[in-house]
Amino acid sequence: MSKEKRFSSKLLLAVILAGVALYLPAQDVEHRVFAGKDYFRQGGDWVVRESSGASFQVDPQVFTVKFKETAAPAVQASLHTAVGVEVLRTAITGFMDLRTDSDLFAVMQQYLASGLMESVQPNTIGKYHAVPDDAQYDQQWYPPLIQAEAAWDITAGSPTVAIAVLDSGTEFNHDDLGTGADGYENVWLNPGEDAWSDPTDPSTGNGIDDDNNGFIDDWKGWNFGDGDNDGSGSFFHGTAVAGVVAAKTNNALGVAGIGGGFGNEGLKVMVAGVGNNAPNGAVLDDAILYAAENGARVVQLSLSVGQSDAIDAALQMAFEDFGLLIVCSSGNGGGGSVGYPSLNPFVMAVGATDQSDTRAGFSQFGTNLEIAAPGTSIRTTSLGDGYTTTQGTSFSSPIISAVAGLMWSHNPALTNEEVRELLHMSGEQVGGFDYNHDATRPGHSLELGYGRINVLTALQMSGLSEEFYLDGFESVVR
Repeated sequence: MSKEKRFSSKLLLAVILAGVALYLPAQDVEHRVFAGKDYFRQGGDWVVRESSGASFQVDPQVFTVKFKETAAPAVQASLHTAVGVEVLRTAITGFMDLRTDSDLFAVMQQYLASGLMESVQPNTIGKYHAVPDDAQYDQQWYPPLIQAEAAWDITAGSPTVAIAVLDSGTEFNHDDLGTGADGYENVWLNPGEDAWSDPTDPSTGNGIDDDNNGFIDDWKGWNFGDGDNDGSGSFFHGTAVAGVVAAKTNNALGVAGIGGGFGNEGLKVMVAGVGNNAPNGAVLDDAILYAAENGARVVQLSLSVGQSDAIDAALQMAFEDFGLLIVCSSGNGGGGSVGYPSLNPFVMAVGATDQSDTRAGFSQFGTNLEIAAPGTSIRTTSLGDGYTTTQGTSFSSPIISAVAGLMWSHNPALTNEEVRELLHMSGEQVGGFDYNHDATRPGHSLELGYGRINVLTALQMSGLSEEFYLDGFESVVR
């Protein structure tokens, strides 16, 4: 770079920083407004209240930015140095996660005041959509209801289809998910990484990033929450979600996953931890992009966090550029609005039904809800090679993810948009709700979206001729 260019970059930065102090507004220490959102003190922490009514704790150190395309790398680096932040990672969407030990809002305001930014946002610590209960319910009541048993005669899941479970981590050594006495597993193995010398011990990898994807020894996925290759997690939630997707079926052990194979390999669970005890918004976009770049067909989310431009960009890229279907639970607050990220237009929001085939009382609903699946008394895998009965939209969402995986197992040529529309079409209009509330979306209800899933119908539709998709699809989809 010439001396003139170096000088102009420094001069530009000096002008920017000179105006920062004047730009910082005086704000109440218990209430701050930043980028159009209200932040409040609660128990010593900052929280943000989203438009859905949900509140989330703000990460006090990590925030996310995206520079304008006109901001030269040298100017970006100079601003980081001048403000005193650490660059943690940069996504292929251009969003950067930055770490500061100073006052978060003051630092973010410096970036915002620079005039160089397209986006500046704090990150939030979210919630998994679990409502555990202790009922000793030892049977799976819902597979016959949604005609999964009949669907398994068509396919029980192909090991070529990976479902990325972005959650608290998955116990990949669980006998009903990983390699057990039956000698096979439904856990995704990274083909570009050398196998660990001990398949149960992540520390026995070769210490090399064999596939040059930026993650060392991620043979069984990655824990973005801890930044290591041990994605097993210490909270039951992720293991329970994974069991709904792909617990081995017909292996004389435990429970049957919707896509668990039938005495052999089924759908593969790609393990991506995003926070052991709560989802971390700062890493969620990285996990979404990891799933996309490593060949997943579905991103499975059973969580909510505060809205983030970085997450929105990752969701859009995963859907539009990589062709993934993104599925997320609607939330357990019971209100008439789904949470985030399920309200993102590139995400399929899933609600819960109960054993009476109506909306579960805790299930959030509304105009953004697309479909529903059983979500009460769900028997599934748990930590310590165990099992649990639980409930929540967290366990409805993976049913839909697994059904999408079955559809791609049956017809790999489907696009994500076709899978999404066919899932709409497969819904059964149960519960006695108004499925014609909106003339522009015939067959849609506020309570259950396009209805409660029918697995057999979804598979039958997914296997229709190519002419259906070319000639008739647009005229019949909702």
